[in-house]
Amino acid sequence: MFFVCFSTFLCVFFLSFSLFGASKVLALRIGAIDYPNNRKAHATPTARLGGLSFFVSFSLLIFLFPMAKEIKIPLLAGGITMFLVGFTDDYLKLSPFAKLIGQIFASLIYILLNQESSILANALALLWIVFITNATNLIDGLDMLASGIGLGQSLCLFVVALIFGFWDIALCFAVLFFAILGFLPHNFPQAKIFMGDCGSLFLGFVLGALSSKLIIESGSALCLIAVLLIFRLPSADTLQSFFRRLIKRKNPFAADKGHFHHLLLNIGFSKECSALALIFTSLVFGFLGVLLVVI
Repeated sequence: MFFVCFSTFLCVFFLSFSLFGASKVLALRIGAIDYPNNRKAHATPTARLGGLSFFVSFSLLIFLFPMAKEIKIPLLAGGITMFLVGFTDDYLKLSPFAKLIGQIFASLIYILLNQESSILANALALLWIVFITNATNLIDGLDMLASGIGLGQSLCLFVVALIFGFWDIALCFAVLFFAILGFLPHNFPQAKIFMGDCGSLFLGFVLGALSSKLIIESGSALCLIAVLLIFRLPSADTLQSFFRRLIKRKNPFAADKGHFHHLLLNIGFSKECSALALIFTSLVFGFLGVLLVVI
């Protein structure tokens, strides 16, 4: 069993790693290029379909791996829909409202196919998935930042799921971990490719969907607190951005330069140090969440 799991995870890693070339060629061919501007930290035009690599590797292995259909089918249906929303945005640049509607639609597909909970639990799960999807999308502002944070979150959630005995959910987090790990070398500064909205929305969706199921299935307050700690940094960044814009009477969904990574850059941190500082901070909160359920 160990050999099968180890071989599977290696396949996920190498598939994700090897799809870099195809992702970049497709991005260049359809014009999915992220151009520098006064809000963005990169200096050269960069392809932005890197999320295709870990989307394909994760989805393919989840489809092939034997696990409960009540986890597999909703996750794949919602995840594919969310990826298409992000891909459309990378290609055509959707308005913030249109992107939000797409996120809600993809999350609803997951919720409707996963009808095991009360109406209230499903409503809260929907809000959580959309929130985490957006938080992951908004934190993706520097090379390796969203991928590094997502890597740590998937590892911590894997441990929490194991502790509570949810093996299929833990397996999904493990597959996600190795899928991101295969993408990460191409996303190191100076990044050869960005994950794009197709990647950040898909990553946020999988993290949000699986963590919501973990909370609901466990019914544990400790599990809830642990998950909140694991998502502490991107959640705080999203909430402060939303309310800061409201206070300034700006569109709360409009992009600006007030995110945590912008603040670190403004006080003199380099792009690499800013990303590492935020990844490390997220990991600290994640390990605190794991520690809470271990003790």
